[in-house]
This record gives sequence, C-alpha cells and structure tokens, in this order.
Amino acid sequence: MTLPTFVVVGAMRSGTSSLARWLRPHPEVFLALPKELHFFDEQYDRGTDWYRRRFADVDGERAVGEATPSYLYRGEAVERMAALLPDARLIAILRDPIERAYSHYWLERIRGREQRSFEDAVTAELGPHPVRETPGSMTYLAWGRYLPQLERLGRLYPRPAVLALLFDDLTASPTTTYAHVCRFLDVDDRFVPPTLGAAVNASIAFRSLAVRRLSKRLPAPARRVVDHFNVRPFRYPPVDPGLRKHLVDHMADDNRALATWLDRDLSAWMR
Repeated sequence: MTLPTFVVVGAMRSGTSSLARWLRPHPEVFLALPKELHFFDEQYDRGTDWYRRRFADVDGERAVGEATPSYLYRGEAVERMAALLPDARLIAILRDPIERAYSHYWLERIRGREQRSFEDAVTAELGPHPVRETPGSMTYLAWGRYLPQLERLGRLYPRPAVLALLFDDLTASPTTTYAHVCRFLDVDDRFVPPTLGAAVNASIAFRSLAVRRLSKRLPAPARRVVDHFNVRPFRYPPVDPGLRKHLVDHMADDNRALATWLDRDLSAWMR
C-alpha cells in the first residue's frame, strides 16, 4: 500500500486547514481523511500498517499526503517520520508567533481546556519553571519558535525537501502561493480549486461544552450534525497592545534569526 510523498507538518493555527482544503480537489493530489492523522505523534503505537491503510484509496495520484500541524513542533514525530518517509517533501506554514500563540490560546479556551488569561498563560511560560503541557497548562510561545524546529527538519531532510511558507503568503497571495506549492509537489500548477483564497477554521464558540463532550460519543455523522447546531461565530478580542509589545521584544532575536535562515522579510512580526 502507498505511503505519503508529502506531509504538511505545521505550524498549528497557521493556515494548514486552508491549504489542505485547496489541495484536496486537485486531480493529481490525494490527501488523507481526516487531514490530521497524528500518526507520528499520537497514533504511532497503531503501527505502520494502520498508517498505510489511511492511503488505501489512492488511485494513481502523483502527490499523496496528510497534514498534521503538530509534527513540526514535536521532535519525536519528525524523527519517526524521517525513518518511515525519508524521501517525503515537507511543507511548513509559519505565522507571526504572537498571533499564532493568541489563536492557539483561544482555541484551547473555547474548548474549555484553558481557564487562565492569555497574559497569565504566557507569563507562566516565560517564568523560571518549565511548563508541562497538559490541558489547562499549555505552552503557546514555544510552538512559534520556528527556527530550531526547521533546523531539526534540516538535520533529517535535505533543505530542498522542505518548503517554508508564511501565513501571510496564503492570505495575501493565495493564487501565487498555491501554484508554488503545486510545483513543489510536482503536480499541475494550472489547476485552480474552487475554494482558493477562502479561509477555513474561522473562529467559533460552542453554545454548550457539555453538549460538545457528549457529541464525541456519537457516530461521526451524528456528531457533525450536533456540532453544527452547537456552534456560533466568535471573534476573540485583540491582544493587549502592551502585552504584544512585551512579547515582540521577547521574540525579536528568534525572529531575526529566522528571517536570516528563510531569507525573508519578517519585519511585520516585529511591530
């Protein structure tokens, strides 16, 4: 059975769902369902046969892949991936680390797994004692320290096998960026998906967390119906300007080093 030829490895809350939505209708691309298999970080004990079966429906597509955005951050996942998929092409989408952290925070907050304020959460993370990642005690800034994560990929994969995009590329230039991804995957870059440019994973809130928890016990079709009626649009408030400035200063050296590695202008992240 087929194994992936490409993996979208991250970053979380950085547009991976949008890219997956745009890639799925391409006639030369097969993308696993669900897009996030989490094999290399959470499902590894299921074995490689389980993973191969996720791609049993491949029917001659040139590019076969999955998109699990936590892989980039988790070192053991990258090592396992390199052992099984040494020739894969990897795509990493990088977002302003403060915006990414704030979006990640609100995802955890909406799901009922985070009760702290964002300021309290990042203050704890920047404190003298390491934060162990558990529900209610997540780290947010560490996921956005991209350079060490990319360097780890570079030790296991040749540099040309890793395509690093910016979230801003997806939002400002979706057509150009999509064509770039297609060329990287060696598929026809003239195909234009009907949803190109449309955002996926817009912010929502659950009307009832209790209903949300109960819905997880239902079969997938019923769960989707219940979840559809249990959500409402939600726009989280902007991050406090003073806190953002503090975090920008804290991340400045990381972002400057990343800009050099990428040879990209990241000055917008430093404002």
